[in-house]
Amino acid sequence: MKRVYISGKIGEEVISDATRRKFARAEEMLRAKGYDVFNPCDEKWQATLRRGYEKDRLSPGNMMMLDKFPAFYAYVLLRDMMVLSTKDAVYFLDDWGWSPGARAEYYTALAMGKRMFWQDRKDACEYLVQRMYDEAKAEGRTIDYDGLLNRNDIEIAYFTKHLDEAWLPIAGKEGGV
Repeated sequence: MKRVYISGKIGEEVISDATRRKFARAEEMLRAKGYDVFNPCDEKWQATLRRGYEKDRLSPGNMMMLDKFPAFYAYVLLRDMMVLSTKDAVYFLDDWGWSPGARAEYYTALAMGKRMFWQDRKDACEYLVQRMYDEAKAEGRTIDYDGLLNRNDIEIAYFTKHLDEAWLPIAGKEGGV
């Protein structure tokens, strides 16, 4: 079973009900597909973060005392990155590109070679173009294309084979499952 981290725009220290529902829908869909899911909006995880932040921030032995300790957001991002590093894959919600934290999670996942799944079909296609290019480069091949409208049959076959692996829409979104 793959362990998946959900990444998307949260954007607030006190997480809104709408944001919680958005992440919960993704979690439900991924669990239904058999994945073990980490949801960073989970109330237990958020409580753990707050306790840890207060404990670390106020600890007399901590090298980063009150005036030097990072803001709560930075603390959360670092802790979330630690969790992401233990997962096999990351599922990006369609609003991930609007979040500095989710973009940081993208580059972390990319650097760690994590598998990536996407709610948005366009994001999945862009990811597949890059993955196809990287695979060809690793094999010493070149792929020459002038954009998506001029793909050749090999590229179309690659998309046909891999799109279902990368694109996991949530029901009700983009004609999803």
